[in-house]
Amino acid sequence: MFISISLFIVTIIIGFLFHFSAVREKCNQSRYASISQLRTLIFSVREHRGLTHSHLTETPYTPSALKEVNAKILDIFNQLKAQSGPETKQEIRILQEKVENLLYQWTTFSVAKNQLQHGRVIRQILFLIDELLISWLVDSHHDDIAADYHHCWQKVLDTLEVLTMLRISIQEVDTDLGKKRFRHHASILSRKMNQLSLICPLTTADSDQSGVIHTLKQWQDNDTIELSKLELYQLSLDASLIIFNIYDQVLSDICESIYLPLVPQNR
Repeated sequence: MFISISLFIVTIIIGFLFHFSAVREKCNQSRYASISQLRTLIFSVREHRGLTHSHLTETPYTPSALKEVNAKILDIFNQLKAQSGPETKQEIRILQEKVENLLYQWTTFSVAKNQLQHGRVIRQILFLIDELLISWLVDSHHDDIAADYHHCWQKVLDTLEVLTMLRISIQEVDTDLGKKRFRHHASILSRKMNQLSLICPLTTADSDQSGVIHTLKQWQDNDTIELSKLELYQLSLDASLIIFNIYDQVLSDICESIYLPLVPQNR
């Protein structure tokens, strides 16, 4: 009788453990999938910003590429809504509304407003990733990693804010005041990117083979801006790539430490 009761209790405990493990695995899959999709969304919104900027500045681009990016972004939201948990559905719905407004209204924007609006959307995506990842780390008892990650995330956010201001100032480099603003933002951006490089030095070195950080730093003391607006904007794209490569590496390392590494993006 005692053996039967013991076996029954053990069976219940094992069943509970299997159930708990299945629930945890489902939760891990949902969070991993959502973070992966949001990461892809950032890449697509950045691509959309580049194409629309080309249109607004009358720079040659491929209109069919813009249509493909639009379709890709809408498809990402369909996947996000299908796989997201109840705790993020509201945030994803709000984010979708803002992104769709961007997709359908950008033709009415000035060059500066286009940069600002895309920057705001990207920051909102970063906030949502941060919320998901911090919650995941805390639930999995990785509070120390959560603190380190949030510190890095804040640095990325601050650097992107300066990058947006740099891009806006590019349109005014024809004036003395515009040159002064550009040099000011370039100087700040070089310092912030140097700070970011300490987080992932190998990723930074691999991404900055053209010497973007050094180029930005030279305007601390140099009053002359010899590059064209198109070349300056390309410089800002290179800086953006470095920043997001660093963030992406941090994100992938953390996901690997608690579940699985993220699939590399085709940049």
